[in-house]
Amino acid sequence: LSLYFEDGHDDLDDGFDDYGSECDSIRITAFLDAGQDNLTPLGRLEKYAFSENVFNQIVARGLLDVLREFSDNENDFISVMETVARMSEDGPTVRAELMEQVPNIAMFLHESRPIFPAAFSRYLVPIVVRYLTDPNNQVRKTSQAALLVLLEPGLISKADMESKVCPVLLDLTEPSSDDDYKIEAV
Repeated sequence: LSLYFEDGHDDLDDGFDDYGSECDSIRITAFLDAGQDNLTPLGRLEKYAFSENVFNQIVARGLLDVLREFSDNENDFISVMETVARMSEDGPTVRAELMEQVPNIAMFLHESRPIFPAAFSRYLVPIVVRYLTDPNNQVRKTSQAALLVLLEPGLISKADMESKVCPVLLDLTEPSSDDDYKIEAV
């Protein structure tokens, strides 16, 4: 990305180029490309997903692209989904970013994976449900928003609603529950 300075102007208000289609070629998943290490793309994904720096948030943001790249191979697909499940234990920023990506990931899985219900139910629904009670407010809010987006097109099965989502919502409305949780559950 280039930054330019127009001659004759002392202010930087116009200092950013309109990148237009130039940005279309920028991939968030560039970390998967071969670099100086000898890791496979999946090995590199795991390395960056669990690093102590900002890469884990970037990985969360690029999960849909990662799944597209690895969805043809069943073993690779399962490895990516297991990485997602482990990432769900990361810090609040990564958890919130992960929740923002779940509806898009669910739509992709629904459209392109024959085993969508099983994979979605096994890996993603438990994360969404767990985050409904997350101590971090932002994570809870993004989880609630993701749940609503997933409910609209019917991506969560009736069985998952009855056995996983509803019990958590009912627990949140108990008299002993925190008032904020009760309101959010409603």
